[in-house]
Parts: sequence; structure tokens; C-alpha cells
Amino acid sequence: MSWLCGVVVSVALSVTGAAVDLTSPAVFNAIFYITANVEVWHAGARNVTSAKYHWLHHGIDEGLQACGSFHSAQYLRRHSDLEKAYGLKGYRQAIEHYLTNGLHEHRLGYLEGGYGGRWTVSDAHHRLFVSASARMGAAVDSLVWNNHEFINSWDHGRELQMAMNFIPHGECFNPTEAGGRDDSQTAVTNTHTQSVHASGITLSTTVLPAFWLRAVHAMPPTRHCRNGKSAMNTENTYRHPFSKKVTLQCPGVSQPCLHFRSTFTIAGTIPSYTTLQMEAPTGYLTGDFTVFRSFDHSSGHLVAYSARKPLVQSTHDDRFAMGVFSPPNQDTDEFMYYGKFQFPNKIDGAASNKWNVVYRKHTLPAGSTHVFNYDTYICVGTVNDVTACLKKLLQAHPSDLVG
Repeated sequence: MSWLCGVVVSVALSVTGAAVDLTSPAVFNAIFYITANVEVWHAGARNVTSAKYHWLHHGIDEGLQACGSFHSAQYLRRHSDLEKAYGLKGYRQAIEHYLTNGLHEHRLGYLEGGYGGRWTVSDAHHRLFVSASARMGAAVDSLVWNNHEFINSWDHGRELQMAMNFIPHGECFNPTEAGGRDDSQTAVTNTHTQSVHASGITLSTTVLPAFWLRAVHAMPPTRHCRNGKSAMNTENTYRHPFSKKVTLQCPGVSQPCLHFRSTFTIAGTIPSYTTLQMEAPTGYLTGDFTVFRSFDHSSGHLVAYSARKPLVQSTHDDRFAMGVFSPPNQDTDEFMYYGKFQFPNKIDGAASNKWNVVYRKHTLPAGSTHVFNYDTYICVGTVNDVTACLKKLLQAHPSDLVG
């Protein structure tokens, strides 16, 4: 069983002349390569073709990471026999070894506990890899299952992450886990990472999230910001924590599944508002996840999308899907709903399709502090896998079944 990620681009020759595909999906994903390495973007690699060229001619020998589940530098450090054979900078040889031997030997291609500002956990039995990066405020910016990257990380507003806003201010007062709008293609974020723990199948983080807009920056007049006014925040970073615990295992479920526990702290000075909205979490998937449906517990089948039923988002051929279930009876003043959004874009990697789980609270007393915890289960696999996973999750919450 191989543990892979990405998309096949072409075949390249190894330094020994052997027919080793250095752009194999086991080691290279063009969009991950562009978004995870700001130096690649600034070098002008903005599409699949130019990213492949940069990887073959620069990235391999510089030890850059081009795939969510494998990194040559970490592979060498994880396996002492390879470090001894190739040295700490034998990146090309490490890739060749992984492709010709490592996969068959079931060797993992990342370091436990994190490396170089990236933290990876995995359920290798299900070929599921999840990772977060310092550049994206320790938000999950890669989820790979069965040779496919699910997460779009084109900017700091995407990823699989937590966020909240306050009606009617929208993006004008919008703490966002991964970072702010103007962090863009920079190596840093206005999110301040407080702690990260990555081990086995569990990733836990605490951050002080960035505001989406920098202090007093204007937002173009759209529905996202009241009357196009300037940002309501006076700092670039929200000074109260967002925490999450992501476990790659769900009780009673045999399919690939994430348990995502979100913790929001509401405190400090907040402009007058009517409703607090918390995305617990939201998932921005890649542009090929274009189909949205809902899971109907009474029939056990997928039906037309409904905001009140567990959501399933998939590719058109049903080979790759993500299903989302957040048990009711959690702390909310209005019904929790599953949202869906589509963001088409002709630029390679920029298109995205999003789901979110939204909890809402009415106005809280000024100056008070409140902590809200939410549990959401995320099923991964084929549409059939995800349907089976959701059935089991709903069976575990028989008193919570809704519409």
C-alpha cells in the first residue's frame, strides 16, 4: 500500500539515469509547492508548468517540500540509515530512495513533532495525512488522502480553519486562525502561534488569530463589510486564543475520519453587534470539489443540499469526498447550519469550494469573557466511504438526529 499525494505531471530522470519520476504524486504537488514555499511564488512559478520546472531545476536540490506527506529533509532525519548513506543534504537521493524503496517499506516521510515550521500527523492505515504550517498560523493547510490533496491554501483566508465574525461588521471585525488578507504571499502571518503539539494521530494548537483586515484598512463596498467601511479592529491581532484539537480517529468509525474540536475565547473590546458567528470549522477545498449534497439520516442516502443536514462535498466522479457532521445540542442561540460557497478562478490553484459549520450567539455583555467549545466530525474518502462514515456517526447520536 503506497502513501501518496498530489497529481502526476511528468517523468524525469534521476541523477543515476534510472527512470524515477521526480514529479511523482508521492513527492510533488504543484499547488502545494507554490503555496507552501513563498520563494517559489516570488521566483515567478505561478502555475503547474512553471512549478514543475522550478522543482526539477531548483527545489529538489534546495530541499524544499513539495507534498503534504513527504519531505526529503525530514525523510533523511527520520531514518538514520539514509542520513548515514546520503548525508543531511542528499535530498535528490532521498527522493529516489523513497520512490524506489521507501514506499514499499512503509517508511514515513516526515518527522514526528514537526520540522521547519510544519507539523504533520497521519493515519497511515487509511493513507491519511494532515499538516499545519507556521506560515498559516498553525491552521491545517494540507489534507492528503489516497493520492489527492483536499485543502486549498491559496491565501490565509482558506485552509481548514476556525474563524468568527460579528454581524453587521463581517470582515471588518473578523478574527481568522490562519492570518489576514494582507499577509498574502508572505512568509509570516499576523496570527501569533502560542503552542503546537503534533504526535501520532493528534494535532493540538493554540493561537492568537489575526484580524482579516489590518487595523483601519478599508474594505471595498461589498456585503462582507458594512457599507464598505474601514476595519473596526485597532490592532492586527486578536488578543484572545483560538484552540483546536484534531484527532484522526472518530469513535465507532472504521473509515478515515477527523474529530475537530474548536475552542473560541470571546473577550476584550468588541464593536456593537447583534450576532456572533463562529465557523467551527470551515473547510476550503480545492477547485475540483464542485458537488455539494446532504446526507439524509432517515433514508441513509445523499439528497439535495440542505443547510440543516450533514454536508457532503465531492469531486464530480465521487472518487474523493468530504462529509461533515456537527452534533446538535451544542452551545448556540440559533440553529447551527452547514454552509456552502463556490469561488471559481481560472488561475491554477486559485479556485476553491467551501463548506462551513456555523454556530451563533446573541450579544454578550460588554467586557465579559466567554469560552465556547464545539465538536465536528469530518469524514474523508470516496462518496461511499463518507456515506458509511456519516451513518455510523449519526447512529452514535440517536437523540440528536435532525431534519
